Amino acid sequence: MSQNARLDPFLSTPKPTQGRRKAAASTAPSGQTRTGVLGRIGVGRKLALTAGIFALPITALLFLTVSGRQHDINFIQREQAGVSQIADYQRFQSEIANYVSARNRGNKTTASTAQAAATQALKNLQQSTKALNLPATQATVAALSGQWKQLQAGDIGPSGLLLASNYKQFYEDQVLPSLETLLQESNLLLDPTAASSFAIQSALVELPEVRARLSALSALAASLEQVKGQPDLVDIIAPQYRDLAVRAGVALDAAFSAIKRAEAQDESLTPTLGTAVRNLEPVRQTIASAANADLLRNVNQRANLNAVQASVEQVATAISIGTEEINRLLKNRVAVERSAQLFELMAVGLLTLLAALLLVAVSRAITRPLTQLTRSARLLAQGDFSTTVQVTSQDELGLVAGAFNEAATQLHSNQQKAEQERLEAAQLQSNISDFLDVTMDIADGDLTRRGKVTEDVLGNVVDSINLMAAELAGVLGDVQHASQSVTDGSQAMLNTTSQIGDATRLTAAEAARVAGQVQNITAAIREMAAQAQNSAETARAALLASQQGQEAVTGTLGGMQNIRREVQGVAKRIKGLGDRSLEIQEIVDTISQIARQTNLLALNASIEAAGAGEAGGRFSIVADEVRKLADTSSQATARIATLIKNVQAEIQDVIVSVEDGTREVEQGYRVAGSAGERLREIGTLTQQSAQLAESIAASSQAQVTGVEEMGSAVEQIAAVAQQSQGSVEQGRATAEQLEQLAQGLNASLTRFRLPS
Repeated sequence: MSQNARLDPFLSTPKPTQGRRKAAASTAPSGQTRTGVLGRIGVGRKLALTAGIFALPITALLFLTVSGRQHDINFIQREQAGVSQIADYQRFQSEIANYVSARNRGNKTTASTAQAAATQALKNLQQSTKALNLPATQATVAALSGQWKQLQAGDIGPSGLLLASNYKQFYEDQVLPSLETLLQESNLLLDPTAASSFAIQSALVELPEVRARLSALSALAASLEQVKGQPDLVDIIAPQYRDLAVRAGVALDAAFSAIKRAEAQDESLTPTLGTAVRNLEPVRQTIASAANADLLRNVNQRANLNAVQASVEQVATAISIGTEEINRLLKNRVAVERSAQLFELMAVGLLTLLAALLLVAVSRAITRPLTQLTRSARLLAQGDFSTTVQVTSQDELGLVAGAFNEAATQLHSNQQKAEQERLEAAQLQSNISDFLDVTMDIADGDLTRRGKVTEDVLGNVVDSINLMAAELAGVLGDVQHASQSVTDGSQAMLNTTSQIGDATRLTAAEAARVAGQVQNITAAIREMAAQAQNSAETARAALLASQQGQEAVTGTLGGMQNIRREVQGVAKRIKGLGDRSLEIQEIVDTISQIARQTNLLALNASIEAAGAGEAGGRFSIVADEVRKLADTSSQATARIATLIKNVQAEIQDVIVSVEDGTREVEQGYRVAGSAGERLREIGTLTQQSAQLAESIAASSQAQVTGVEEMGSAVEQIAAVAQQSQGSVEQGRATAEQLEQLAQGLNASLTRFRLPS
């Protein structure tokens, strides 16, 4: 067998570099994965997009907060606009009272001055209601102006009785309804705060009615002073006088009750409005005296008139104080609402800032490790196995970074081993080439050449060949001792081939051990891939749980929506009851107006019958019966009106409570909607985590394939070592044949060139 044939196993061994290139080529992707729009956007931009979507409900909440507070402020400012009209009503009532009083006394100058002042106050009231955009009040003021003109054009009647009756009717039909329309349209009757609501009820609802009744009572008292010598006329006027006193007393009692409830809610009203109303206690006594119609014949009407006029002034003073206090309460509420609005804006702004900072912190905590991991992964893909990722957390990103570091370390170790093996193989290949040149020269007969002895597996072979060449030279130099020298050389060659066989067996054993280590590494990477797959399954389970939670929140939102519709339905039905009560109030007002008209007609008929003497006596009796029936109807309608007002007040309280419940349901609905948004965000993050875990599992599987191919290369090296061992065995057999053919070497050695 030739020397080239014996060295073929070394020449046919593939280079490790070529093996790695093949492994890398086998793990290259066959195609690119298609991604959607979100897949082409970075994690930082996705978080920014999520933050933008998250900012939408915060913006809506801020708008609702500001608009709700602004609605409350506009409501209170409309109340303030209504309070500002009370002064014009007060001025108009004072001037019209002066006008009636002066006209009854026949003082034309004073009556003309009061008439002009009342007309001017009415014009001011019309202009202010138009400027404040109160159309309903403006219409009632226009009607009031028309009736005022009719009152001026009317006759005063005997002793001013007809003027007093018309004045009383003017108050009941025009002044008080117009004032009530103003209070309704300016939201004063709808005030939701207990203290201001009761103060408005006392100072702007009940006390103006007391003043109106007392003003009409003053006009009738002046007429009674003039007809105190005519018992028939006194009997005619007395029921109206008593009716006015009774109604004034009922309104005053309501004012006392309302101010007590207002003081219970706000103690700051006690030294002002509370004291002013309690100072009206003498007015109550005056009204009680006026209600006793049996005393009218025996009491000096002048004293009665003075007491009633003084009561009117006291009530007017209490109304002015009440107007100031109500305006103060409304200003305080506006200040509180504006402070609350500013506080809510600051709170929402602070929450938004905190949420933005938290989002930035979370974004950085996610994007920074991902960016570092992406950079390291690219370096690893480019062949830099020394790269590592700094682990700064214990979450999923920290676990992925730790696993990446372990994989990079293992790959780096494998790279170093492969590089070492490549260098050793390259050096072996170079040594083999040099040794082939030396053996070719020796084969040509130049026994002076010697191969370079190295520390690899070829070193022993080269050393043996050198020794063989030296022995051959010695044999050729000493022909006489050729047989013994050849025998000794053959024996030495046998020993050398034994050493070479031991070395090749050691090489095969080491290659087998390396193959076992590669298998262990392959098993570890497979286990890591299985763990990554389990992480992906866990993330998908978390995604399913978040979706189920989102469905539960959606069901909760639906239930709360049904509750909101039910509460709104209840509010509508209660409002319908309020509307029905208003319709009943209108019917009662119509009946009351008919009763007043009937009473006025009966009074006029009684006056005419009294002027007719005995011929009108029977007609006077019929008129008196009609008047009594009208008085009874008026009293019944007054009681019904009081009951309806109480019912309307209770309905208003229920409406306020239902509106509070509706707002609470709306707040719960917004909180549940925010919880649903948070669950959807958690589901998105969980889905991204599952995709990342699946990507890591795919990368781990690709690493398993590369390591398996490396194991195949190591197994090929073991096969080459075994082939080398077979070649050494063949060399040993050749040495034994050489010992047998020692006798024939003498003739063959004549062509060799020996060293000197």
